[in-house]
Amino acid sequence: MVAATERVRDFGRAHGLTEFTEETLDLSGFADPRRAAETLAFAAMGVTGAPGYLGVEAGPSTRLYLLPVDPRIAPAGVDPLALPRILTSSTTLIVRSPRLVVSGYFDHFRMVQRQTETGISADLPNGGTVDVDFDGSGRIASVRVHPAGR
Repeated sequence: MVAATERVRDFGRAHGLTEFTEETLDLSGFADPRRAAETLAFAAMGVTGAPGYLGVEAGPSTRLYLLPVDPRIAPAGVDPLALPRILTSSTTLIVRSPRLVVSGYFDHFRMVQRQTETGISADLPNGGTVDVDFDGSGRIASVRVHPAGR
């Protein structure tokens, strides 16, 4: 879908991300070029609302990443059972501040959040809450989900 490609390109222009504006990328300068490509595909999922991505070999040293963008597929919501794994794995994939990753996830799902020095609490769409604590190095120390009605 060309509209999704344009959304990624426009996002790249707006945020100065040349990785989203170039036709092809040479990621050979990264310690793990495949991981760099997967991180970009993961980020493009967020920009387009795609439910996932598919990486395929396109040549001896080339991979192509496809994002399935289909308006007939309902976007994924917040899954309280998977939330601890999603948050912790996201902070290992996106090598930035784990606090920013968690806060960005909550923003993406429009979850009201409360920040403290040591963590973030947020209201789940179903009425429950989630508490994320960070250690002294800024890493996720714990994720506690409190379902509605408990």
